[in-house]
Amino acid sequence: MIRPLLIGIIFLAATLAGNGQNTRSDYTLIKARYLVSEKWYADAVTTLENGQTSGSDLMRSALTMGQALSGLGRFDESNTWLLQVTGDGTAEAFYCLAKNYLAMNDFRAAIQYLGKHLADKNHYPEKQILLDPAFLKLENNRDWVHLWQTEWYSALEQQAAECEYLISQGQLDEAGVLVNQALTGYPNEPHAWFLLARINFLQKEDRQFRQALDKAWQLVPDHLPLMDEMLQFALETKYYEKANDMASELIRKDPSNPEYLITRALVRILDGKESLALKEIEAVEEAGIAPAELYYQAGRKISSSMPQQAESYLTRAIDTGIMDARFYYTRGIVRNAMDKTDLALGDLAMSLDINPNQPDLYFERAQLRLDQGDTEGACHDWKKALEMGNAKAADLLYKYCKLP
Repeated sequence: MIRPLLIGIIFLAATLAGNGQNTRSDYTLIKARYLVSEKWYADAVTTLENGQTSGSDLMRSALTMGQALSGLGRFDESNTWLLQVTGDGTAEAFYCLAKNYLAMNDFRAAIQYLGKHLADKNHYPEKQILLDPAFLKLENNRDWVHLWQTEWYSALEQQAAECEYLISQGQLDEAGVLVNQALTGYPNEPHAWFLLARINFLQKEDRQFRQALDKAWQLVPDHLPLMDEMLQFALETKYYEKANDMASELIRKDPSNPEYLITRALVRILDGKESLALKEIEAVEEAGIAPAELYYQAGRKISSSMPQQAESYLTRAIDTGIMDARFYYTRGIVRNAMDKTDLALGDLAMSLDINPNQPDLYFERAQLRLDQGDTEGACHDWKKALEMGNAKAADLLYKYCKLP
């Protein structure tokens, strides 16, 4: 059954975005893509089967149907849809095909389609692929080793990956040297300018960070993953004017993407324009839809960069009276990051009361309990997480708990 609150927020987001030209087919695809992003795959399939899609949306609809069917474990049907995809979604389709064939234990086909993905200009970063748990079973496969003997990534991409690592380790001066080297040879490289913006921000050079980000956006080609990363960075750094412009441009390029529609609506709320925020909330209430989902999305998006504000938004979502396990789970994680451990444990317990089938929550709560000295409680949670399919809990059970 399609969840009316969640579907309603997509309609709201599209309305708030000022996109008055959406057709019924646009809404069908927006709804389906949102449902896939939330892993409600059966609802996504039903939406696409019962809805309408226009000619310009056919490739994205095929990709979305393939992803939804894959989530349901209907891999043969999924592959049929994914093989129809051409254009901008091809790299994404090849990646999903590779994972489908892995799940079907056809390793040769999986590696073949991963190679097709890597050959596409929109391929994912090497680190993202190598850390994907789906590919762990291929580590010692001969074809897998052979696949990575090809230089899929350019020297500039490899340099950017090294710079990403240095930034993550706080080695900003070293990262800056690499970026300046890249810009000397490639002065119009948007990724290098984006990395410079991130370095400048961490060095608290506000004017320089904004100038570099503006330059990166000015130069960026039609590479949606990089553009999306820039949008999230502008949001996290509170550069709301730029974030609004970025979201608008991304909506023009990919109008059925619910993430962009929601983000542009949220930027207006997070910008501190309370009167506009109130008008948006009133619009939700007038439509008969509770505003809790907007609060939840706001809290989730800024949970790492602005935890106090995130806690406030998540509390507003909970105070609407809607009993949603996601609201409590996310607030629990935020509160734990703020060292409000007792409150965090209370939120996680409430989330489990609403939905006890959450292996990741048990895994997260186990660490909280261990930090408090409650080894017995931690072992209980790791055991539950493992029983529900969280394989990461096995090593911790072995390390900390007396197994029967």
